Amino acid sequence: MEILESLSGVFSCMLMIGLGYFLTMRGWFNKETGLLFSKLAMTITIPLYMIVSMMKSYTRADLMQLGIAVVMPCFTMLVTYLIGVVASKIVRVPEYRLGTFRAMFFVANTAFIGFPVNLALFGDRALPIAVMVYLVQSLLFWTIGAYGLSLDGPRFSRIEGNTGGDVAVPSVFSMKTLKNIMSPPLIGAVVAIVFILGGVKLPTFLNSTFNYLGSMTTPLAMLFIGIAIYIANLRNVRITLDMATLVAARFIIAPAVVIVACHFFAVPDLMRKVFVIEAAMPVMTQVSIAARAFKADANYVAVMTALTTVLSMITIPVYFLLLTFGVL
Repeated sequence: MEILESLSGVFSCMLMIGLGYFLTMRGWFNKETGLLFSKLAMTITIPLYMIVSMMKSYTRADLMQLGIAVVMPCFTMLVTYLIGVVASKIVRVPEYRLGTFRAMFFVANTAFIGFPVNLALFGDRALPIAVMVYLVQSLLFWTIGAYGLSLDGPRFSRIEGNTGGDVAVPSVFSMKTLKNIMSPPLIGAVVAIVFILGGVKLPTFLNSTFNYLGSMTTPLAMLFIGIAIYIANLRNVRITLDMATLVAARFIIAPAVVIVACHFFAVPDLMRKVFVIEAAMPVMTQVSIAARAFKADANYVAVMTALTTVLSMITIPVYFLLLTFGVL
């Protein structure tokens, strides 16, 4: 009975995912609906929920103690990236996919899926920790990750026979990079932090409005996953060695790096659990967007995003149980 009670948040997510799958099968939802849900969550509901949730759950003193929530993700992601560089050579990833492979190896869907999952599993106090993970990941992805993808673009264009496909290699530090990093969820987090540090209180009508809209975040994300699983049609996908390696990276290697690192640092229990769950998220959807922008192999990314999203429905409950009962 204790196991069933601890899994109540997981069961709730699964039911919403199942509803999204069923309604897509019945023709109510389609690919465009999923894109709408994703855009609505990332630009409206998640930023607003961050503001009300962080202002409700955290004080100025709490924020001052979140330093480790920046240092630890930065360290573990860089280690995971370096492991990805080595792995790409061991499994002989084609040259035109090197940057794409390494990006998917070390970044996860920490925001659109990670935020709602952590909220469902651990409550509001998990959100600021997850925000710090997302902040670090955004900085790393839109610098070293995007740089690798930009190198893939010309190589992939030559493979495809598109001589006009070259793209400029971006500067690691530029206004475009800053714009990509400052996404709506991060802006929402910054606003919340400024309000908390400044002692600002939202008017009741704004607090209620933000809360109503923000509460849509988890249902939108779970319905989106159900839509994505139905549309993915993975039956005809042939799993190659590099794809299997990426699956292992997302669900075994990245969480393992976090678990090992947490043994060497004084990390609070809730923070450790959030770090592990965030590390075990599927491939980040923004990798596909960046791959298209840099004319890299976006279809490869799309397949891996769909595949890891489907598999995460198994791995998330497993990691949650292992963390809840002290196995990890």
